[in-house]
Parts: sequence; C-alpha cells; structure tokens
Amino acid sequence: MPCLPRKLFSTSWRAAAPLGAAALLALALPTAQAEGYPGKPVRVVVPWPAGAITDALARRLSDQVSAELKQPFIVDNRPGASGSIGASFAAKSAADGYTLLVASSDTHAINPIYYAKLPYATGDFTDVMGLARFSYTIAVGSHVPANSLREFVALAKAQPGKYSYASWGNGSLAHLGTELLKSAAGIDLLHVPFQGLAPGVTALIGGNVDLMIVPAGSAEQQRQAGKVKILAVAGPARHASIADVPTTGETGYPAVIVQQWFGLVAPKGSPEAVKGTLTDAYSRALARKDTLEWIATQGGEPMPISGEQFKAFAQGESARWRKVIADAHIQLQ
Repeated sequence: MPCLPRKLFSTSWRAAAPLGAAALLALALPTAQAEGYPGKPVRVVVPWPAGAITDALARRLSDQVSAELKQPFIVDNRPGASGSIGASFAAKSAADGYTLLVASSDTHAINPIYYAKLPYATGDFTDVMGLARFSYTIAVGSHVPANSLREFVALAKAQPGKYSYASWGNGSLAHLGTELLKSAAGIDLLHVPFQGLAPGVTALIGGNVDLMIVPAGSAEQQRQAGKVKILAVAGPARHASIADVPTTGETGYPAVIVQQWFGLVAPKGSPEAVKGTLTDAYSRALARKDTLEWIATQGGEPMPISGEQFKAFAQGESARWRKVIADAHIQLQ
C-alpha cells in the first residue's frame, strides 16, 4: 500500500483545503524503511492524562499502526508539569525507535519559552512528522449576558476587570490564548488558573468564572446541556460539528488563533530508516476515512507535514506565543 511522500509535505499546508484519505494516498510514494523494525513493542509516551484529546488521538493512531506493523504500540501516559514529565522521560530514552513522544503545542512551543528551567529541550528530539491540529473554542457560562464574542467584548469594555477567565494552569494554551484575545480586543479579564481542564470547565458552568478557551468536544457537550455558550472558534475555519459557531476572524479578531497541535517525535539520534517506517505507517493511519471523520468531529484536521517542517512550524508557533507573553507582561516561571 502506498504511503505519504516526503515531497507532499509543503509549507503551504496551512492554507490548503483539508485532504481526504483518497487524495492523500493518491499522491503517495514509498520512503526508506527500517528492515525488521519494529521487532518488539513500541512505547508511545503521551505527556497528558488518559481521556485528553492527546491521549485519544494517540490511542486511535497507535491501534492502527500496531495492526499494520504487527507489534504493539503501547500508549504510556506520563502527565504532569505541563507535559514536561513525559517529554523529559522520552528525551532520555534510548534512540532506537522504541520510545516515541506525542509532542504538542505545550511541549514544543510554549514550555521552552515559558519555563526558565526545563528537564528537556526540543533539541533532544528528532522530529518524525506532524499529526493533527485542533482549533479551540471561546466559551462563556450560561450566566454571562452575551451571545456573541462582540457582545462579550462590549460587556468587558464597559466594566473592566469584572469578568474572569479560567485556564488549566499558568502558561497553558488557555492562559496565553485568552491573553491574546485580551490584547486583540482591548479588554481586561481576571485570570483564574486551575489544575486541569475539567476543574476549569466545572467552575465555568458553575458561574465561578465567566469565560474559558475549551476544546470543541467539551464545549459542545456542555452547550447541549445548556450550561455554556460557545461564542467563537479560535481558528481559521468553522468546525463541522458546531457549524453555527463563527470563527474569531468572522467576529473581527483574525489574530486570535488558539490551536492545540500534535506531532510525532523520537529521541535525538533515532535512525532515519526507523523514522521512514514510522512516517509511512502513521501517514496511512491519518489517511483512513474513519480517522479523518473522527478528527473532524473533534474540531480538527490532519497535519501530515514532514519532521523538518513540523520543527519549523513549532518554532514559528513558539515565536508567536513569545510575543503574547511579552505583550501581556507575563512573568516567566
């Protein structure tokens, strides 16, 4: 079966329309593969708890790759410290292709610029490929008298400092993403950090905080229950699963892009042929119709870019968030 070619991965992927499985495979060419790999189970480190979007994506892809390569790809959840615990473990593992890490916005863009002392560096890894990206939503509690992002901005401007927002911790994507919204809209909101997404959402639906940047699936579940209102999708396109919700660009704030993205990386020095085998197998898994449909229901799209381009993309994202931190005068940890 053909695989995704290295030359398919283009820096223009972000502007392109999402590709279906047939289109992805029709453009495929073989890449060099490692003979005999894998010869034993492969550990896939997820630096977040079970149940998170990272975990769900990793398990879906791992099941498919396991079936193809005839060896278990075992997801190993190692949460804590904004992904640093799992990333550090993977970085220090043998560079033989039997330990992989699902890298994310946090581990490879935000943590390196937010924390003065990290137990790992992005240079400790070799980048295999991009996997997927998910645009988050801006939601408010049902108690907030606003039904659109413009209405909420008007409320916040009329009463500076009255409204608060939740995040899953200082330096998290939700924290920096809301600071980006504050800057773009010229509003003042009080930051209330929590230890995780779930406690923040609980505070939101309980009326203890007013706004939170939330994954589409979590936000829509609470919207269906009448507990939150989704004001906007903080991404370049609407979500198929919540097609009635406009993007931040449509509401006048095109710079407010808040996306969680993922890639596959391995310890630095991992063999190129092993990377080729992994790229081929994960590319085919991403191109499956059921995978594409699942990613779409979660408000995401596949991101099949090469390791080199994933590294460049992460560096660009890091520079973008560095500016947000500087503009908001956020104290580094």
